Amino acid sequence: MHLVGLCRTSGDAVLLAIRVAKKSQRQVANDIGMEPAQLSRIISGNAHMPADMALCFARAVRNWGWQQWVAHSCGMDMVPRTESAEEKLARLEAENAELRMRAAA
Repeated sequence: MHLVGLCRTSGDAVLLAIRVAKKSQRQVANDIGMEPAQLSRIISGNAHMPADMALCFARAVRNWGWQQWVAHSCGMDMVPRTESAEEKLARLEAENAELRMRAAA
């Protein structure tokens, strides 16, 4: 969180997340299906990271740095969501049903 707090812009946070992952900007852009030039514009502040790419980006860099910056800039912190046993059972049943449908197709 200390490093996230030092980021002044969303682009700074995106670049920090990439550096923590020890990947190149080009690698991350390819991983998330974005043109390297677009990612460069995001980092330089001439464009913004699309919110609907947040999960894909986090998976590519294997950290939540950018999302933590967004929360921090709003005066909040990110905490892992916990699910009850009933919620977990419902989620697993839904995932199981989806896998069965795919296997049957």
